[in-house]
Amino acid sequence: MSDALPRVGSALIVRDEANRILLGKRNKDPQRGSWVLPGGKIHAFESIADAAERELEEETGLKVEIQGQFRVYEIINPPAEHRIVIYSWAKSVGGVISAADDISEVRFVPMEELGELPLTPLVRRALMDAGLIAGAPPPYEKAPVDARPSLFPMLDGERPRQSHRSRVQVRRKQHRPVDVSRQSSLVFESALSE
Repeated sequence: MSDALPRVGSALIVRDEANRILLGKRNKDPQRGSWVLPGGKIHAFESIADAAERELEEETGLKVEIQGQFRVYEIINPPAEHRIVIYSWAKSVGGVISAADDISEVRFVPMEELGELPLTPLVRRALMDAGLIAGAPPPYEKAPVDARPSLFPMLDGERPRQSHRSRVQVRRKQHRPVDVSRQSSLVFESALSE
């Protein structure tokens, strides 16, 4: 597979019957030892939902049922990192939980313990946005100063207008690390066929 950027991934917020959240401890750099929501790279011609199901089973041994998309996040950290991560909701429907090589430990964590774990910044933000850990989620009404234009369709179907001057200003800022979040509305193929 190519190492072309941006890298697009699919990850899951999985709840069990006790309303605990599935987390895995990273076993590779960057951020080795931090807790993450399981997921991984979307392969060519693979749907978002299929990628999430495949990655979760590979990393944790569990089978899941996708319940819908949550949010899309973008990480831009030139020159080596540009990721787009699509988080979805899911519930566990089978399998035997066990950690694979990408994660050293996997477990369902009670919600009251989520904020105490060393989470990656993106996972902490996603869990805050989902209302699963304490903290004020960031406002989405006003874009951050360093925000890049959204790569995904807007909810009303209109493309945001941007002058040439503002595009140039954004390009000048690309040398600084930026953690940008965008919300988008995507539809899974399986949801369309049902």
